[in-house]
Amino acid sequence: MRTVLCRFSILIAAILLSLSCTAWGAAGGISESESLAAAQAWAAALGRPDIAGLDELLHVDYMHIHATSMVESKAKFIGALKEGARRYEPFTIEDTRVRVFGDSAVVTGKFALKATMREKVIERINRFSLVIIKTPRGVRIASFQATSIPQEK
Repeated sequence: MRTVLCRFSILIAAILLSLSCTAWGAAGGISESESLAAAQAWAAALGRPDIAGLDELLHVDYMHIHATSMVESKAKFIGALKEGARRYEPFTIEDTRVRVFGDSAVVTGKFALKATMREKVIERINRFSLVIIKTPRGVRIASFQATSIPQEK
């Protein structure tokens, strides 16, 4: 009788553990809508610029890779916006595609860039990818990379 009770207790514990792991995994993943909302919030914050919003949205280890191949940390990227060394005109992301991988997602698309960097105006169409993650503190953007689309002549 004791052996049966022990086996039954182990079975119940295994079932409860399995259910709790399944529930945690479902709740812990990021959705397509959360990912797209984060990408749109990122674009809106750059166009204002909303420094406090970007500081909250960008992960502490955020990496920004410009179409020029310049790489910046979160601090350098936000610093350039704060100092006014870089300004972005408001823009809308288009042709977006979201691919979800558990707690992470990759959002790709394109946007028309108009920016001023050290008094030089830059206009181009860029393809982009954003890596978005769901953390215990909320949804954060971990990385951005742009590639300039060559203009037809």
